[in-house]
Amino acid sequence: MKNRFLAVLAAVVLTAACVPSARRGLSSDSGQVPLREPARSPVSAGQGGSDDIARKLAVLDEILQSRNDNDPRLDTGFNEMSSDLRAALRLKYRQLPLEQRNERGTIVYLLGRNAGPADWRFFREVVSERPCLSLADCSVPQAYDDEHRAQGLAVTLEYPAMVALKQAENALSAGRDESGARAVVLAAKTSGAAVVAERAAALEQKFPAKDP
Repeated sequence: MKNRFLAVLAAVVLTAACVPSARRGLSSDSGQVPLREPARSPVSAGQGGSDDIARKLAVLDEILQSRNDNDPRLDTGFNEMSSDLRAALRLKYRQLPLEQRNERGTIVYLLGRNAGPADWRFFREVVSERPCLSLADCSVPQAYDDEHRAQGLAVTLEYPAMVALKQAENALSAGRDESGARAVVLAAKTSGAAVVAERAAALEQKFPAKDP
């Protein structure tokens, strides 16, 4: 399957290989307190724009079920998203099974386009998730003898967090949303997944904080 985010994975694998070594998700036993969304019913019919939100979520479901990461609707169907749609996407992320790494990463990718304060807070939550240990079951370790394959697997398992860090990198490169982006990088440095913590350390070196 073609993956629209192969460039992201390739970049972070290369970076991780050059940086010295230094999820469960938001389940009730994770030890984490997920950020709460404001009370709202984003997909209820008949409430100002909710029909459009429901349609967009249905389109996203079609794309995720098809596993076609090159679906052009990802680029054309989610532009200028409302705050309610963004809240609905964050909620959907939390409702997806932990093992759906690509699907969860896709939602992070969509939210990273013109991310707002709530999205940056959400990305801090994503990079702070417990490590996922295998694609079949995030609670069961998966190991490979081949080191290169193991490195690729490590990135795949932490795909949502790696995409969040990529969005932070894009923002820092463009000189926008620096406060939100730096907060994501700082949170990722304490990740229990080595590949996430190492990537965050590399970004901190690449974008040192400016003197006041």
